[in-house]
Amino acid sequence: MMTLKRTTFLLLPFVVLTLAFFIFKTNRSSTIWIYASMYKEVVAEFEPLLTQTFPDIQVRWYQSGSENVAARVNAELSLGRSQADLILTSDPFWFIELAKANHLLAYHSHSAEGLETKYFYPQDSFTINRLPIGVIAYNSTVVSQNAAPKSWSDLTAPQWKGKISMPSPLESGTALTFVSQLARLKGWNFFRSLKDNALLSSGGNSSVMQRIETKERPIGIVLLENALQTKKRGAPIEIVYPKEGVIMVPSPIAILAQSSNKEAAKQIYDFFFSEAAQNVYLKANVYSPKLRHKSPEGAKPFSEIDKTVFGWNAKILDELQETKESTKQQFTEMFLQ
Repeated sequence: MMTLKRTTFLLLPFVVLTLAFFIFKTNRSSTIWIYASMYKEVVAEFEPLLTQTFPDIQVRWYQSGSENVAARVNAELSLGRSQADLILTSDPFWFIELAKANHLLAYHSHSAEGLETKYFYPQDSFTINRLPIGVIAYNSTVVSQNAAPKSWSDLTAPQWKGKISMPSPLESGTALTFVSQLARLKGWNFFRSLKDNALLSSGGNSSVMQRIETKERPIGIVLLENALQTKKRGAPIEIVYPKEGVIMVPSPIAILAQSSNKEAAKQIYDFFFSEAAQNVYLKANVYSPKLRHKSPEGAKPFSEIDKTVFGWNAKILDELQETKESTKQQFTEMFLQ
């Protein structure tokens, strides 16, 4: 007959392994990874809010540009699994690719109720969570208000030769949306005219603002948030909301289907549609799809910027996604080779 002492001794390794398993499982399930293309300053605004709202969940971030986030997730998925639970970037075309490959978890957030239908992608693969917009910005010490371009078409005027820049669609998800929408509605002849005007396409939106501020390229196609932020610092920056309308950059949120903690991921997904989270976007000079009665400080009301020929919905996004690679190729051949 086995003694109690020997039984306890034999059971000890099992107990230790069991405890280790539950500790590992608890630590793993209480950590959520968010991969996002938001600026570091915006992530810093979210961190204390998430800690306060979810004290039992450790939220960790990978923050970079849209293209870098996509490259990292794609690389991780190719190896079998991504570390990310939630993804938020400004490249809706990439989200469509993920949805079609069944990498996204279908989820309809109760916090997103009240949004227009166009903000929900079919089968609830992802939802538009914020609305950056593309505008024209210029340095008012170089370009006068009367002479400044008033429309996208005005950028092709000969007097602006060598004075315009924009982010690269190969480096910036927002720039890819700019190019896709402008090509869709104005055709590639518009870009041929910009090429004749020696358009410079390089870097991200921050690079465009730096060139505007230093007068290297005093006019830029750029995100409103970058232009407003620079203007609020006291730089001589003016913003043009083109006559045809601004270019909206619908920026989604989604949960990866392979998330190791789907329930926690859903809670944080809901949080990003809360008033507190949407107000963070407004503070960061980005429009909110939920708080449409509010606008970023110093920006036009949502009701005005919503009137644009650069409309979008799931069908348009699908069409632009299908031509994404050819758009990049044509732009590369035209400007970057």
